[in-house]
Amino acid sequence: MTRPPRSDPPSTAASPASDPAHHDGDVALFLLTADPHDSIRTETPIERRFMAADLFLFRRTRGDFTFSLLMVGMVAVLLVFFSSQTGWQARKLPTDMLSYLATQLGIIDPEGRVMRLGKILKQGWVAPFLCLLILVPAVLLNLNGSWRSLRRRLRQQVPLRWRYEIGQWLRACEFIAYFILYTLSVPILGYLVSTVLMGGFLTARLGYRGWRWAAIALASSLAIVVLFRSVLQIRTPVNIWLYNQMPDGVALFLKTWF
Repeated sequence: MTRPPRSDPPSTAASPASDPAHHDGDVALFLLTADPHDSIRTETPIERRFMAADLFLFRRTRGDFTFSLLMVGMVAVLLVFFSSQTGWQARKLPTDMLSYLATQLGIIDPEGRVMRLGKILKQGWVAPFLCLLILVPAVLLNLNGSWRSLRRRLRQQVPLRWRYEIGQWLRACEFIAYFILYTLSVPILGYLVSTVLMGGFLTARLGYRGWRWAAIALASSLAIVVLFRSVLQIRTPVNIWLYNQMPDGVALFLKTWF
């Protein structure tokens, strides 16, 4: 009588994928624990979490009224300079506009030579005029909604936190300064070096650190330079200090392609 082959008992060691204690941030964004009552470990920061139902939800949050005032001010500036900068003062229109419109719509028969509609539409003031016809009602309606939302928060005694609001607006000035520094560095270091340095710096500044993110920043910066300078031939400063310190052949190559 032969003894049946003995099978080894299944291994009790849990695999890394099934072990709740194991977590690989590159594989999954979050990990469900074995106990359904335990909390979920997630890689997503709290400020970046959202519900799928709120993805397209429009809400007026902090800064909406301030932004609405800025938009009204911008449109007011456009209105002030509209007549002097768009050719509105030298516009050419028919003397009797009502008769002209009736002729164009076929309501009445034309008498004599009628100005072509295309000649009117090609004038420089037409496109800005159409834009203002859309912008002015839009900013006024948005300002009205922002003001009503602000009044509702004031009635409910919701704290406005002006310091926080102003601080958030001032934080944008930091990146404006980075952009100004970048534009000033292009005539000195060249488009290639400036873009690579700025791409790596901004990546680290936003919190993406490590060799992996450094490689991604370098590849992205090089791709931008090749696309805009080498392929599309976007104009950049020619008299670059760094390139002038190099041999003539190398300098000419870099000025032409990078």
